[in-house]
Amino acid sequence: MGMVADIQPSPARLQRRAHILEAARALLGARSPEPFDPVRSPLCAIDVVMVAGSPWLKDGLERDFAKDESGYRKIGGGANAPTQAYFFRSPSNLMHYLKRTGFYVPRGSRPEPSPGMACFLDWDDRGRFNFTPDRSGIIIDTKDGQVSRLVVTKRADPNDKASPLVVTAIAVEPGDVNDRALIGYSDLP
Repeated sequence: MGMVADIQPSPARLQRRAHILEAARALLGARSPEPFDPVRSPLCAIDVVMVAGSPWLKDGLERDFAKDESGYRKIGGGANAPTQAYFFRSPSNLMHYLKRTGFYVPRGSRPEPSPGMACFLDWDDRGRFNFTPDRSGIIIDTKDGQVSRLVVTKRADPNDKASPLVVTAIAVEPGDVNDRALIGYSDLP
């Protein structure tokens, strides 16, 4: 008898992934509103995972905060609460919730990544075993069991920290900076 991770996804799970994938693709090209404050501005199209995973994802995070308030405050400080838009925007909060609910899969584990799953990246290179995400996105394509394309939010001009954020699709090639940054993935509730 195989492990739970080896079980094929249900038709409902496949439908959910397809819905999330469609939502993520629809967000391509969206830009952050001006002015934009990542802590206080309301959730919007640049919040790819939250928008694609709505409404269950937001509801799940709110409910989980009530169960583990101290855990979330440990992650983001005393103001890290559902009263702030940043609570839902934070990849660390999202990863914490998905770990607690059993959805999160560390890179290299099973099941393999699939289109329609969320993914977590650590581009800030805070150390070899840090594994703290600074970005989340939606997987839109895989090849040979590896992520090959995803939807994320990036600066319109990567050299200008004041440039607006834009939802874009990026390629992930074996060994490139995006591949090295990928730390895990997850189905969404």
